[in-house]
Amino acid sequence: MELIYKVKKPETIKRFILENHIPSSILERDEKLYKIYVNNQIKSTKDTVRKGDKIHIHIVNEKPEKVFPQEMDLDIIYEDEYLLVINKPANMRMMISKKHPKNTLANGISHYYQTNNIQAKLHFINRLDTDLSGLVVLAKHQFIRFLMSDKLNNEALFYYQAVVDGQIPQKNFSICLPIGKQKDSSLREVAEDGKECETKYQVIKEYKNFSLLDLQVKNKITHQIKVHLSYFDFPVVGDKYYNESSYPVDRVLMDCYKVKFTHPINEEEMNIVHEIPKEIIDFMKK
Repeated sequence: MELIYKVKKPETIKRFILENHIPSSILERDEKLYKIYVNNQIKSTKDTVRKGDKIHIHIVNEKPEKVFPQEMDLDIIYEDEYLLVINKPANMRMMISKKHPKNTLANGISHYYQTNNIQAKLHFINRLDTDLSGLVVLAKHQFIRFLMSDKLNNEALFYYQAVVDGQIPQKNFSICLPIGKQKDSSLREVAEDGKECETKYQVIKEYKNFSLLDLQVKNKITHQIKVHLSYFDFPVVGDKYYNESSYPVDRVLMDCYKVKFTHPINEEEMNIVHEIPKEIIDFMKK
């Protein structure tokens, strides 16, 4: 992978690398392959750069993961050399396991990477529960994943829309409650010794028996939104685990429809959006 930067001030290349959080451990070490170019001229870290110069830094390609490549009709919303954003359908698993080695999003991405000669592991910036649909962001190198981590305070913001039971008294609220695993179960619950997390929501529209919410989270943990909402007796419609009510739907009516972040390389403010699934729109029309 090649990283391209535009220099904003005069300094040494070594200093530039440090300021842009580029770990030297992932730079190419083969002396036969020149790793740093400035304005298409080979340079070393001891050289200096001027404002307006372009630095090209080569980083080592990764070996793809051993995930069975499976052809799928992926709904790609955005892609560049560093990132891939896919709209995951509901009721599809994210990653393979011993019980589910095929028919996951990972299988489809593995095939896409193989077909397009993308030498990268599967670096998911976010993960969605199996029964959710919506935007999934992947970095095409561990370094890009690092640049979008909380270590550099450059986490992505994810926005969801969900249909929930009932009408919520607090129309705009932040739920800050720790979540942990239920004993002897894969389900989650609000727990004092759980992981701290925050779910912000705003009521968009109210109906007789349910409400449409807009929600915002950072680094969502497993079942976070479902657990937070069900804790206050406003479970998501179609959720078989945290909602005891039954509706004529075959999926959870929640979707990750938008993601906002600062691009890790060109620093452009990204605002990626996709349309709310038809099943959610149709349910609200009833």
